[in-house]
Amino acid sequence: MDIYFWVFAVMAVGAGVFMISSKDPLPSALGLLTVFIALASLYLHLNAPLVAIFQVTIYAGAILVLVVFVIMLLMTPGERLGEVQRNVSYRIMGAILGLCATTLIGLGLKGVYDLVGERSLPEGFGSPNQFGELFFRNFLLHFEVASVLLLVALIGAIYIAKKKV
Repeated sequence: MDIYFWVFAVMAVGAGVFMISSKDPLPSALGLLTVFIALASLYLHLNAPLVAIFQVTIYAGAILVLVVFVIMLLMTPGERLGEVQRNVSYRIMGAILGLCATTLIGLGLKGVYDLVGERSLPEGFGSPNQFGELFFRNFLLHFEVASVLLLVALIGAIYIAKKKV
């Protein structure tokens, strides 16, 4: 095992624990973002750059923005926003996320330079064409089940949150 795996595995588990244990929804979303970035870096470590790009663009870019949008919609205007902005633990989590993102970029660049000198991978490995073939032929049902599960979870969260307001 190398240090790259351990750094991002510990980061993912730590951010997951922070996400679950946080009482406020916005810091939980920040922890979820950290988990997504850590998983994307682990995908890069496994020589799966296309999956890492999907992880960042779809989950961190789209799904998390949607979740934060719903959180902001459900917050009442007078809710403790000033208190949240002054909270030191949120700033510490943001600093850790920034440090991890900087580390991810640095290690990713190092990984690209290391890959150039290594032996070549099989023909078509990790290409969008091969990924699409596997995804839409062998794993289409899995994708559809996951998308329906995410939709049901989001609708349930909105319903539960609206009941409390």
